[in-house]
Amino acid sequence: MKIFIPFIALFSIAAFSSCEEKKSEDSPQSTYSTSSTKITVETVFPTMQMYQKELKVVGTVDPLQQVDLLPLESGSIRKVFVDIGDRVTKGDLLVILENPIITREVETLKVEAEAAKKQLDRLKKAADTASGLIPAAEIDEAEATSARASSALYAGMDRLSFLEVKAPISGVITKRNVHPGAVVENGLTAPNQTPMLTIMSCADIRIKLPYPERDMRFIYSGAEIELHFPDLDKTINTNVTRVSASIDSDTRTVDVFVDMSSADCSIRPGIYVEGALIGGSQDSLLSLPAGVRFVENGLPFAAAVINGVVKKTPLTLHAEDKHSIAFSAEGVNLSTEFIITGRNLVKEGEAVNTKLKK
Repeated sequence: MKIFIPFIALFSIAAFSSCEEKKSEDSPQSTYSTSSTKITVETVFPTMQMYQKELKVVGTVDPLQQVDLLPLESGSIRKVFVDIGDRVTKGDLLVILENPIITREVETLKVEAEAAKKQLDRLKKAADTASGLIPAAEIDEAEATSARASSALYAGMDRLSFLEVKAPISGVITKRNVHPGAVVENGLTAPNQTPMLTIMSCADIRIKLPYPERDMRFIYSGAEIELHFPDLDKTINTNVTRVSASIDSDTRTVDVFVDMSSADCSIRPGIYVEGALIGGSQDSLLSLPAGVRFVENGLPFAAAVINGVVKKTPLTLHAEDKHSIAFSAEGVNLSTEFIITGRNLVKEGEAVNTKLKK
C-alpha cells in the first residue's frame, strides 16, 4: 500500500501542471481580444475663418529726405553760413565759393555779347535808313552772332550762380566738412569727394518695421498700426503707408513702412520705436478649436484620423484667439478629422472609431 502513494502524488502533480499549461495557452487569446477593441474618440472638422492678429516688432526711424551737398562748380570756400544743428529752409544760402577763372570768363562774355548786340543794332539801323544797302544775309549772320554771344553769357552767369550753394530741401544740418579757404571740386566730375554739408529732413520721417515672413497674410497698405516711442512716452495710431514687394533672404522678413510728419522734429531719426500692427487676414484660414492642439518639444501638433488611423500631424500656426487656432498642415483639408476628446487614450498608428462632436 505504501508503494502506490508516491505514484498517486506524482500523477496529481503532472495533472496540475497540464492544467496550468492549458491555462497559460488560453491567456494570450484573451489579451488579444481585449487589445483588438477599438477606442471611440470625438473628432471635429476644420472650418474656414477670418482672423485678426496683433504683430509687434521693433523698428527704426529714418529721415524721408537726406541730402549730401556737393558744389556744381569747383572753387575755394569763401564763407560758410551754417553749422551742425542749424535748421534751414529750402533756398537758404549756405556756402559761397570763389572761382576767379569763371568770374573773368563771365566778364569777357559780357563784353562779347554787348559788342555783338551793338553790331546787330548798327546793321539794322543802316538797313532801315537805306533799303537794300545791307544784304539780308549779313543781318542774319549778325543776329546769329548776337544770339550765340547772349547764350554763352547766360551759361557763364549760370556757372557764376553755382558758386552760391543753396539748401535744396528744408531740414537740419547734420554734418559740416568744410571751412573757409578749403578747395572743393565740381560734384558732377568728382562725385566721390566728401560732401560739404549734409541736410536731413527731420519734419518728414519714415519708420521701417521688419515683420516675419509668416505674417505676410496679415500685412497690407492701410492696415492699422500703433507706434510707441518709449523714450518720448508717446504713442501714435496711424496706418501702414507701404509694404516692401520683396522678402529679405537673410532675415526672412518683409519691411513695412509708415511715412509721417513731425513738425517739431521731436521724433528724431534713429530713435527707438515699437510697432504693433493690427492686421486682419485678407483671406479665410483653416481653423480648429484650440483644444485640438498639443505641444511636443516646443512644436505644435494635432492628432488627425486618416482612414481610421491616428496620425500625429505637425501644424504651422498663423493666428489664434481664446477659442481657436488658424493653421496650415501638409495633406490637410476641410474633410480631415481631428481628435478633440480622447487623444490621450490612443497613440499614433492606432485604429480608432470616430464620433463627430456636436
